[in-house]
Amino acid sequence: MSSDIPTVSENETSANRIAVNDANLFIDLCEIDLVEIFFELPLEFHTTQLILNELEEDQLQRLVPFIAQKQLSVRHLTQSEIDNLASISTQSRKLSREDLSVYFYAHELDNCMILTGDNRLRKEAQRQGFEVHGILWVFEQLVNIEVLSPLIASEKLRELMSINFWLPVGECDKLIEKFNLDHIK
Repeated sequence: MSSDIPTVSENETSANRIAVNDANLFIDLCEIDLVEIFFELPLEFHTTQLILNELEEDQLQRLVPFIAQKQLSVRHLTQSEIDNLASISTQSRKLSREDLSVYFYAHELDNCMILTGDNRLRKEAQRQGFEVHGILWVFEQLVNIEVLSPLIASEKLRELMSINFWLPVGECDKLIEKFNLDHIK
């Protein structure tokens, strides 16, 4: 990853709620071409350099403009912090170093939510009292703030289901049905 990517400033503040994002969420958004719309959510977005390192080059390039415009803040962990990630006390010993970096950063930011597509990270973060949401919540929010029509949301969610086989099919089908009903209204 390029070192010329801006990092989070300690002086930056926002009235928006803070969301720490994992790689799965960014990957899903890139795959269905919703990155630009995602950043219209009224949230202050954060991630770590370890998460960005998980992305393919073309996916990372989709995020670089948002980093440059300070719409996505990147926390660069020191080598010492990275080395100590394994010592974070969690019930799930199967969290990756990258997932632990999200968890570490969320603790540092304190009053934030975690946006993730990783089931282990979601469960651990919920156990620790964090508000956690996934891609289905993101779809709902984008429709609620009217930057994504219910019809397009339904189409994009179907597209994502054909790519991401880890999505909960029953919940996706219910959301698609809701979007289709909303479109008719």
